[in-house]
Amino acid sequence: MRSTSIIPSLALFGAAATAANVVEIGINRIRSEHPGFYPGKLRNRATSGTYIEQLVNNVTGGGYYASVEVGSPGQTQVLVIDTGSSDIWVVASDADLCTSSYLQDKYGDTCSDTYNGNKSSTYKLVSSGSFDISYLDGTGSSGDYFTDNFEIAGTTVKSLQMGLATQTVRGTGIMGISYSASESTDEIYPNLIDQFQEQGLISTKAYSLYLNDYQAKTGSILFGGVDTEKFIGSLSAMPILQTTQGFNTSYSVLAVALNSMTANPGSGTEKDNVTFPSSQAVPAILDSGTTLSYLPSSIASSLFESIGAYTDNVETGYTFIDCDGPSDLSVTLSFGDGATIVLPASQIVINAFAGYQSQIPSNVPFSNACLFGFQDIGSASSGSSNSKLSAIAAASSGSSYALLGDTFLRSAYAVYDLTNNEIALAQSNLNSTSSNVVELQASDSGIPTLTGVKAQQTTATSSSGSSTTGGSSSGGSTTTGSGDSDGTVTVTASPKNNAAGLSAFPGPSYGVMASVGAACLFSFMGGALVLA
Repeated sequence: MRSTSIIPSLALFGAAATAANVVEIGINRIRSEHPGFYPGKLRNRATSGTYIEQLVNNVTGGGYYASVEVGSPGQTQVLVIDTGSSDIWVVASDADLCTSSYLQDKYGDTCSDTYNGNKSSTYKLVSSGSFDISYLDGTGSSGDYFTDNFEIAGTTVKSLQMGLATQTVRGTGIMGISYSASESTDEIYPNLIDQFQEQGLISTKAYSLYLNDYQAKTGSILFGGVDTEKFIGSLSAMPILQTTQGFNTSYSVLAVALNSMTANPGSGTEKDNVTFPSSQAVPAILDSGTTLSYLPSSIASSLFESIGAYTDNVETGYTFIDCDGPSDLSVTLSFGDGATIVLPASQIVINAFAGYQSQIPSNVPFSNACLFGFQDIGSASSGSSNSKLSAIAAASSGSSYALLGDTFLRSAYAVYDLTNNEIALAQSNLNSTSSNVVELQASDSGIPTLTGVKAQQTTATSSSGSSTTGGSSSGGSTTTGSGDSDGTVTVTASPKNNAAGLSAFPGPSYGVMASVGAACLFSFMGGALVLA
């Protein structure tokens, strides 16, 4: 049976940044009744040295999308913004998926925007057959590496190296913006974030990510700057963890130390304290290309039990939660030397199944089931026929790390500094309508200490339509509302300060994060939830 994607409603918006040498990409939401949606050209130019690119937020469809142009003249491409991978790749006009109805039926996807090098005067082949990304289920995308002009937010990166997929399982390309060290090639090349700096478009290899409210129409990714109107309290910077591959240790994945988690099950629940089984903090990869967030099994099971979530180990492998549960439920994560991010119910209780409750497996004990924003990275495949969930579990075998995707990042303002190997986090100021852009300088020895607004400025809207508020913060401290005296469940690392000793971890193989991000496309098939 052909899959039917659940894709959110169209709204377009542009917001201007004011600092020089800053490139801003706006985030917008889009819904469509079919998987082959077309956002179209959404680019706008702001003041001199500032650029805005509209990005569409496909909340349950697996990514935040940018409309860019490749070639001369430009050919429109819609790409997933992915902090979990490093290559940009586009779909070739003659790719197997684009020309085969059988493959389109098999993978539940079609090609909307494709690239043809023969129509570009600036196209240049780098190496034939050398581009190859393997997805977690054993499929993938492959083809050539080429260079061409890449236009984003009204500015052009010249002769950017990209992958050209002639064989692919998905009709939309990816814009990877992680370290070049994790590119899907043996010969490392300057990728997009490298070229942004090398061509003088931004001063340093850094960008800020503001995904915004689950129901929001707008948000942004800001290359080369920080918007102090988009977060609460102070930015807390921490070192990016290195990964070990065999005998090599390097910066290749955007991961930080997760010290602790606190679950507030909400009104009318019993207190139950649980402690991490590990002796040190857990590496957490911050990945915009992954829709949900995944936790090591020991942490996930404790969290699910404390808040009444249910994992379907019979058919789907997913963890569900009651849509009609306490509206004041929240989960708080603490990182590094003090960054604390509160995830309210409005951002992690996902009503992705409105109108499809009859297709929820009968063993799920909720009459109105929502998808929970956290899943078990190790046991999601238990009893499930879902090959991609099985593959995610297999990829994490032997490693204990968390993969924090969009269900986490929507509540956080994240600054990624690839020059100084730091990430700074603060509570997101959801639905902010103001902007104050501070340009990051090449002379900065790290992410500067910047202060945002004093408290949440607007009210967030939950996925079920009720109003809630995000975490509030002042001076960098964040509260979850009722606290331990009112049904709060605390999960802590032992001891918390071991984050300082966590400098490296056995991360996933190079290119794995691209496959995680690309795998998380949700649809229904044959009455069961699957990854499309």
